[in-house]
Amino acid sequence: MMFNRKYYCCYVAFLWGLIANLNQLYGQQLARSSDRQNYISDAEIRLQPTVKWKFQTKAQIFASPIVFKDKVIVGSCDSNLYALDKTSGKIIWKYKTGGEIRSTVAIDSNLLYFVCSDGLLYALSIETGERRWTFATQGEKKQDTWDYFHSSPTISDGIVYFGSGDKHIYAVDGKSGELHWKFPTGGIVHASPTLAKEGVMIGSFDGYFYCLEKNGKLRWKFKTIGERYFPKGEIQFHAVATDSTVYFGARDFNMYALNIKDGTGYWVYHQPGSWTSVPSLSGEKLIVTMSDSYSVLALDKINGTKLVEQAVPLNTFSSATIAGSNAFFGTLDGVIYRFDLAKGITTPIFQTESSKRNRHLFVDEQGKLRGDLQEKYAHDINGLFTDYLQMGSIFSTIWIADNTLYFGAADGAVYAIE
Repeated sequence: MMFNRKYYCCYVAFLWGLIANLNQLYGQQLARSSDRQNYISDAEIRLQPTVKWKFQTKAQIFASPIVFKDKVIVGSCDSNLYALDKTSGKIIWKYKTGGEIRSTVAIDSNLLYFVCSDGLLYALSIETGERRWTFATQGEKKQDTWDYFHSSPTISDGIVYFGSGDKHIYAVDGKSGELHWKFPTGGIVHASPTLAKEGVMIGSFDGYFYCLEKNGKLRWKFKTIGERYFPKGEIQFHAVATDSTVYFGARDFNMYALNIKDGTGYWVYHQPGSWTSVPSLSGEKLIVTMSDSYSVLALDKINGTKLVEQAVPLNTFSSATIAGSNAFFGTLDGVIYRFDLAKGITTPIFQTESSKRNRHLFVDEQGKLRGDLQEKYAHDINGLFTDYLQMGSIFSTIWIADNTLYFGAADGAVYAIE
């Protein structure tokens, strides 16, 4: 039989299209996939996108929206989970819980899952918002002012994995809500699980990064170095996995790269004076958002060498969403930034309405923090970060679909911009 190259190429393209469609229908969650790479091949995003629609909830939004078919799904601190029309922003349905929703949903087939501050994991119908079941943990708890998120579930082979404020990591049956196993840690677990074939990987506020077998047994654990003011090296955010490596940041100012198989170290990158926030991947580059250094980094994923660092006015607590050669993220100043990965240049492209009104109270015309803030908030750092939220701070990891950016803001608004 003669090799028909044209037929082969068409067949391969068909298979990849089928896989992509299946992933779209059955695996949507924080950072798009269970390995948390947060990457799409490309998107045509205008340099100055405008509002397609805006939907107002009644409280702050820290969770990230997920786009599924014709719906945008996002939770709010007003205790509601919203399903909005992707085109118009109108409510399709909403579901009232018993607490704040700071968790991003994971979707598997016709069900969605999320964690709530009432201590429950919820499973709802994606079509109607009807509750199918709930699973009760031992209760939620907040670490401190900067503990903005709850763990966002991930799902694999019908099992939902998530962390809890009760210091445990859970695996629950996606259809019935029955407990498969739970694993104890020494601290609050608000990071979101990252999956690889080797297991379930997640960090805890106890400063350990855990790799668990799919049956809940410990495969290995890794202790962060720690730092003078954060000696535990608390792990707050999710990791990203690719090939043989898992990458994660911690409050000890370090970004870690470990061997997924056994937890041995590949490299450590140290960012003086700043928590490392959330990593994402673009080819050979690891894109890392930063907290107190007010910047975004591109690191060489093989050796951890810093390739470029670009300044932004304030902290970033979410993952940079990568579309081709650009990364998009929001910061506490209520502005969306585009990071050109080829040129190493960061450009502001959109500002929330609250930021337009209130950003001048915190950031001067040169994009630097106002000089009088230190005196005003000298003994009230918690109050400063609470007041920052007046700018419509963006904690959402942006979802990109059909050349549109979807995100929520601390002023309670959900935006679709294009």
